[in-house]
Amino acid sequence: MDTTEELHGFVCDVARRAGELQLSRHEDPGEVREKAPKDFVTEVDLLCERLMVDAIRERYPDDAILSEEQGGSVSETGRTWLLDPVDGTANFMKANPMFCACVSVIEDGTVTHAAVAAPRLGDLYHARLGNGAYRETGGACSPLRVSGTETLEYCVVGADLSLYGGRTQEPGVEEVLFGAWQLRALGSAGIRGAWIAAGYLDVSVGTQNTVWDYAPTVLLVSEAGGRATDLSGEPWSLSSEGLIATNAALHQEILQVLNRT
Repeated sequence: MDTTEELHGFVCDVARRAGELQLSRHEDPGEVREKAPKDFVTEVDLLCERLMVDAIRERYPDDAILSEEQGGSVSETGRTWLLDPVDGTANFMKANPMFCACVSVIEDGTVTHAAVAAPRLGDLYHARLGNGAYRETGGACSPLRVSGTETLEYCVVGADLSLYGGRTQEPGVEEVLFGAWQLRALGSAGIRGAWIAAGYLDVSVGTQNTVWDYAPTVLLVSEAGGRATDLSGEPWSLSSEGLIATNAALHQEILQVLNRT
């Protein structure tokens, strides 16, 4: 049986290898299919998924896997892998560098390992429960730490929003967005979460529940000194309706604004 360190190394390796495949095809996504309105999948999404799943199946054949494209299951008693082969597909389709591969492990409802490989940025973000969060870039590894911003009015908030068709947001979400100093819409929840952990952003607002994107954020941010909960302030879980991740100092204010109306 692998040690925790060996398992973590494998998590990072799977994310890194998927990122290398993305990088080799970043100007050639191959066949693109619209699987649902405004929701696309590329040939590279499927190739990365196959790479990830095959690697995990070979090394950990008894583990459960839940992946964005092929689906899967969550183990009630054992270990589950959550995979987003290409997070930021809309960016990837346009050769925009804001895309990544997300890998995380959940055990007994807790995210224990996570890795986000952003190959065009040259970064690998990873965290292991109780062991901190780190960024590897250019052959160097450095610890991550959330920002020191203390009030919403000075926040840089990350959120991925679609305003297509005049779609509006919940009043509390709009109040957070309009109350912030600046807004960033990166098009990648995985990178957004990693950037909260790195201190590049102060708050991340996620109003859906794409668990393969949110799970890495929960661990990276928590291990970097921040806080991640559902929209009501309860611990995030696989069934949560959304995710709020902050530098911890801002968390209570953000929750109060979100739930004011």
